[in-house]
Amino acid sequence: MTSIPIPVRTEAHPHLRSLNLLRDLPQVADLIELCFSQTFDEDGEQYVRQMRRAGRDESWLKWASSALESASMPLTGYVWVEGERIVGNASLIVFHHQHRKLNMVANVAVHPEYRHRGIARALTERALSHARERKTDEIWLHARDDNPDALDLYSDLGFTERARRTTWISNANSIFPDTATHFEVTTRRAQFWPTQRAWLDQLHPADLRWYRGWNFESLAPGWWNWLYRLFVEMNLRQWAALRDGKLQAVLAWTPGGSRREPLWLALGEDSHPEAATRLLVQARRELGAHKFTLEHPAGPVDESIRAAGFRAERTLVWMSAPGATK
Repeated sequence: MTSIPIPVRTEAHPHLRSLNLLRDLPQVADLIELCFSQTFDEDGEQYVRQMRRAGRDESWLKWASSALESASMPLTGYVWVEGERIVGNASLIVFHHQHRKLNMVANVAVHPEYRHRGIARALTERALSHARERKTDEIWLHARDDNPDALDLYSDLGFTERARRTTWISNANSIFPDTATHFEVTTRRAQFWPTQRAWLDQLHPADLRWYRGWNFESLAPGWWNWLYRLFVEMNLRQWAALRDGKLQAVLAWTPGGSRREPLWLALGEDSHPEAATRLLVQARRELGAHKFTLEHPAGPVDESIRAAGFRAERTLVWMSAPGATK
């Protein structure tokens, strides 16, 4: 079904104005922290710290004022002001991917005392208008699946769901279950790579790579990749689960030195879901007391991931809307 974008209202509003980088960043950081701190992950905490640091850096502010359309940090957007207090915000981040201009609407936040007054709608409408005025090809945003008001608002403004993805975090001191013994677990073999890559491409679609920066070539077998990993000191580990000789799933660990070590789970539509549990438990037993993170499409493997001692941190609904009319 083709979605028809709803025209946005562009008339001026006395409380709505453009973000002023030279004075607004500290208040916007406070507002984002107030609205989202209960659901912040490590990236969210770092983001607010960076915003506060940038608001104190005069040289950065001078540079940012001339780089609104090229940087990958929310250098432009709109705020809602009551008196001299910023109580609403919507940021716009510009991306360029494969000769296309994309905008990400982010940090749509309204102070709790000012909600249910149409402020979020007005800010999002103005952000949409801004993006289309500047010939953006496509406009994206995401919202938590447990925020139905936001999802309804964005749908009403012409956004269509494109993906639903869950971030999982390993539970500390998990008691690992007795996993199914009808799987053979081996190290990832070179002949498994084409299937693993096809599964990864399906699970981590190209539609989102402009934002996520997924690149799985470092997982491929071969001399040059081995030499590269040796040079950058990447201690890659990969496991495969087979059932009756047929590949069911592959799991990769790519340590990055952060507090959360990423895991990449690959399996197909016909794979047995218990293979995911088997590999995740195997990795956690071998790797010890690391804290792991795993991003995976929400759906039929959820219970298998949970059974391996992971909890769902959040599920994001990714949505897009058409950009400027050609």
